Amino acid sequence: MKNEMSPVTSVYFVTLLKAYLRGTKTGQEVIEDLRGVSPLPDQAGEEAQPEVSRLLIQTASKINEDYYQDIVTAISHATDTAPTREGVIHQLEALLTGYITTEQLIQWATWHNEPDTDNGAGFFNDIAVDYFCTQLLPASATELHLSHYKQALKIFRTDTHNKLKDKVALVLLSEKERQRFLFYLGDFVQGHTSPEQLDVYLLHKFGMDHHSFPYMSPLSAIMHEPGKLPALLQIAAMAEE
Repeated sequence: MKNEMSPVTSVYFVTLLKAYLRGTKTGQEVIEDLRGVSPLPDQAGEEAQPEVSRLLIQTASKINEDYYQDIVTAISHATDTAPTREGVIHQLEALLTGYITTEQLIQWATWHNEPDTDNGAGFFNDIAVDYFCTQLLPASATELHLSHYKQALKIFRTDTHNKLKDKVALVLLSEKERQRFLFYLGDFVQGHTSPEQLDVYLLHKFGMDHHSFPYMSPLSAIMHEPGKLPALLQIAAMAEE
């Protein structure tokens, strides 16, 4: 019966692709879902993460050739395809349980960094997710270990949902950045630099000035008491006691 309706519509594939792009489904989970609607090549499970989208569109097109344009049109006009906090948490959990590799995490998190894939300002609505995907992983992936990813997961799961504090903690994942934090904020606490001079460091590392830096009040409270700065660092880094 040629007029019999297809088992799935293009909306199914659009929803699945959005889930992948946002991070609430890993590439392997998408592949397993696709196996439920159409046979896939034996090597599909070994596809690199950026190829998941291509595999999804190919599968949809096999079911109905019109689905290709439906999917492309829907995704190109969508405003909800950016990686989300929920998605980052899901991907980090998958990494830490061994479901995906570090390479697959990085490939997923940085897909939007390719030319012509970002529609411009406002692509992310979470400054911490933005930093994780567009700066931390591309610049520091080779320096990060599972312990760093475990700490990143803790930061994204925090109950306070203070995006500025979360970004600060992500910057402070590395020991190198913690030492810089102590050096530059130590100069300020000892009265060697002004708030405006401190801004050079804050803007470069955190994208914030001393007006928006979320730890300015506790920092001002320990002026001329540099011995208390390591305790503030522990708080800012959301480090274990």
